[in-house]
Amino acid sequence: MKYSCDVIKDLLPLYYDKACSEQSKKIVEEHLEECASCRSLMKKLQDNTYENCLHDEKEDIIKNYTRSIKKKALFAGFIVVAVTLLTCFIANLATGNTLDWFFIVLTSLLVLAAITAVPMMAEKKKGLWTLGSFAASLFLLLLTCCLYSGGNWLLVATTAVLFGLSVVFLPFVIGQAPLKGFAKRNKGLLVMAVDTILFYLLIVSCGFYSKAAGYWRPALLISTVGALIAWALFAAIRYLKANGFIRAGICVIAVGAVTAFANDIISLILDGTYHLSVFQANLTLWSTNALINANVCLIVLLSSFVIGGLLLLAGFPRNGKFAR
Repeated sequence: MKYSCDVIKDLLPLYYDKACSEQSKKIVEEHLEECASCRSLMKKLQDNTYENCLHDEKEDIIKNYTRSIKKKALFAGFIVVAVTLLTCFIANLATGNTLDWFFIVLTSLLVLAAITAVPMMAEKKKGLWTLGSFAASLFLLLLTCCLYSGGNWLLVATTAVLFGLSVVFLPFVIGQAPLKGFAKRNKGLLVMAVDTILFYLLIVSCGFYSKAAGYWRPALLISTVGALIAWALFAAIRYLKANGFIRAGICVIAVGAVTAFANDIISLILDGTYHLSVFQANLTLWSTNALINANVCLIVLLSSFVIGGLLLLAGFPRNGKFAR
């Protein structure tokens, strides 16, 4: 062969893009007739395999660089945590001749690691791993604080944290879960059921913790009224066969009515006294707390009826067709 493969490989991209001179084109073509290796490389160029290889190589470089940055960040974080723990370990032993508050520091750092290190370490399902590790480390922190303080509030704190996490994050967890059948078709119903169970567990744990006389009846009644309202709103939003305007209008009116009469319902359960504060409203007078409360309730009630009514009108059928 007159020219080496290295020279031809340098010319192949120009030949492929038709950007070389006629003389270079002739040289490349003569070489390709004689060299099987260069013909294979030319075929890869024609099949865009070369560009794909470059793209894959670029992706690998980015991944390796990202992995390197993560390792350096994790190593730096490990050094900081190790120094902190060692300092607290020595200080706790030096001041108290025992280890007590050191474990609070340790579990606190576990919570910090759950929301910083775990997302970097998890390759898949970062959200689920982060949420699970955060919940577990937070429970360990609560347990450590409870043991350190000698309290009996662990059950209340745990159920409260679980209920709060469930309300915020359970819809996302259930949305990603590989459910089948009835559960897959009714994910919202499943979320509401779990939230309701955790809510009642919180009410029950508060009752056992407080041991207050007369706690159970009003607590369970008020909680049940609130749960029924939440379930009614969920049923209207999820299962009512109407367009979005009508469902939104019903929910706005219902929320406004509940807000306006909430204090009256609670007073009826606690004291057995029945009165509707909105009937005591006088928008020209705002001199006492009772008047302020009544006026605010009336404004909320009227506003919800106006806004809800407009939404219902927007969703009302026109020419036999409902608004979308």
